[in-house]
Amino acid sequence: MKERLPCPSSPFSSFSARFAVKRDVKKRPVYAKSAKETALHLLAKRDYSREEMRRKLTAKDFPPAEIDAALGELEAKKFLDDFRYAQRLAIALARGKFLGPQQISQKFFQKGIPADLTQAAMAIAEVTLPAAERLHKVMRMKLKGRLLKEVPLKEKRKLANTLRRKGFPWEDIQEAFRKLGGITEE
Repeated sequence: MKERLPCPSSPFSSFSARFAVKRDVKKRPVYAKSAKETALHLLAKRDYSREEMRRKLTAKDFPPAEIDAALGELEAKKFLDDFRYAQRLAIALARGKFLGPQQISQKFFQKGIPADLTQAAMAIAEVTLPAAERLHKVMRMKLKGRLLKEVPLKEKRKLANTLRRKGFPWEDIQEAFRKLGGITEE
């Protein structure tokens, strides 16, 4: 395809050149002026734990005193609530990703959720969808309708390793294999 060159005699030639330059310029995001504004902007998209928000604001080079003041004010107004965040995360990881208790606990640690809130949220996840039920759902999805007796040993090992990576303890995995008639090897 031939490139169109602006016609020098056209009254719009300078306009089209200026317009093309403006169109090529990428818009930069407008950053908030304070830590509180930045935190509110981030919270408008999704929930954060206090520690996650502290990390985000520290990465944007806000002073620690301003960060602490902003986080305190947001917690006082209940915009930032670790317990609510832990509950939602536990339910999402249990129902949505079918993760085991160890993997859920690891996710909480990564998000900076305190240990006492982790235990409470883990209890909520257990009530929402018990770990044994999540384990059986993952097994059914991986087996795709086949019986465990029909699956070769290599695939059984692969299944057991997948369940382990999902955060289920070996004891629970072995118990599930025994119930379904499969053999397990350590």
